[in-house]
Amino acid sequence: MHIHRIAILSVFIIASALAASCAVAPAAPQIIVIVPPTSRATAAIAAPASSDTPLAPAGPTVTLYPTTDFQNSSALPVTVAATAPLQINFGTQTPAPTLNWRPPPMPVPVSIRPEDHFWFARPIASNAVNWPHPLYRYGSTYFGFMRAHTGVDLDSDFGTPVLAAGPGVVVWVGYGLYGSNPPENDPYGDAVVIKHDFGYNNQPMFTVYAHMQKTLVWLNQPVKTGDPIGEVGSTGASSGPHLHFEVRIGENKFLKTYNPELWLAPPTGWGVLAGRVLDPSGHFIPELHLEVRDSAGRVYPIWTYANSAVNSDPVYKENFVISDLPAGTYTYSMIINSEPYVGTTDILPGQTTFVIVQEGLQNIPRTAEPAATNGRAPTLTFTPSLTFTPSNTPTPTKTPRPTRTP
Repeated sequence: MHIHRIAILSVFIIASALAASCAVAPAAPQIIVIVPPTSRATAAIAAPASSDTPLAPAGPTVTLYPTTDFQNSSALPVTVAATAPLQINFGTQTPAPTLNWRPPPMPVPVSIRPEDHFWFARPIASNAVNWPHPLYRYGSTYFGFMRAHTGVDLDSDFGTPVLAAGPGVVVWVGYGLYGSNPPENDPYGDAVVIKHDFGYNNQPMFTVYAHMQKTLVWLNQPVKTGDPIGEVGSTGASSGPHLHFEVRIGENKFLKTYNPELWLAPPTGWGVLAGRVLDPSGHFIPELHLEVRDSAGRVYPIWTYANSAVNSDPVYKENFVISDLPAGTYTYSMIINSEPYVGTTDILPGQTTFVIVQEGLQNIPRTAEPAATNGRAPTLTFTPSLTFTPSNTPTPTKTPRPTRTP
């Protein structure tokens, strides 16, 4: 009975932690410490243990219940000391970022290929965390605990300068961007919106900077790329300091966002992977887990987009993107209806590599061409049509009659 109460309490603590909006990724696996129920069961989240620290003191142990290793999908028994506080290691649910250093971003705009549009600089300088939260990217629901994410989160500390990602004019500053009433309860918190001096497909472009603790600009103020516009904070629906960053096309509205990872210039020598994961009918498979691995075996997790509130890029029509990948050869894998799918591709500096995976087709091309596909339905092998050859000009059988002059 005590064991079951402890298990239930542990699940409650984990669910509560995951439900926090815009959660910040842990640097290492968390350990749930539970005091044995001598008088009352209590629980707390402890600091991560070092790799050489045992999970439980030496002595008699008892198997509590199995957990699951997220990466290896193998059941692992949890052993605890019978006379010591229970330390339960639930494992790393998804890998934390393994590359916590990036080269300086490439200068914008970057468009090595016509499909790419890396037009925005990082809104956080390279001396702080200026890469997207790996577990709550654009289109993610954070394991189903939150609404689909309409931007990316950059987990910098309180007071980190927030910079304009491109030149333009400030069209919003303060609370109320989402439209909450009262504005003080707005999920974006203290936010700034810039309408940029350039557009895309004859439509205006906007960038959004949210959860700031301080804003440094005023309405209608012109700004240049790199100008300070505020400081990182945790206002609005936020569980810790970070910058929520959005790219909007056409209108400054919540439902007009696009994936910022296709617009932010990658670090020098690094690139981006984007693609579609489709069912047999050519429709998106939502919220499917993928694992991307580099040649050193490092794992980069990604999920396909949720079904609502997000948009695919006008060019790529993708449903997953992962940026900040060092150039090199990568494999990516996923499970679709119990069947494994594995592909291999190359990440090139300053470019977006595009791939397509469709259920039922195990032969995955190394790359795909966005322009050679029709919306969500892929043409995995491009077959050119026959060259049209005009027929011979017919020879009239008799002299044509002239037209009459009116």
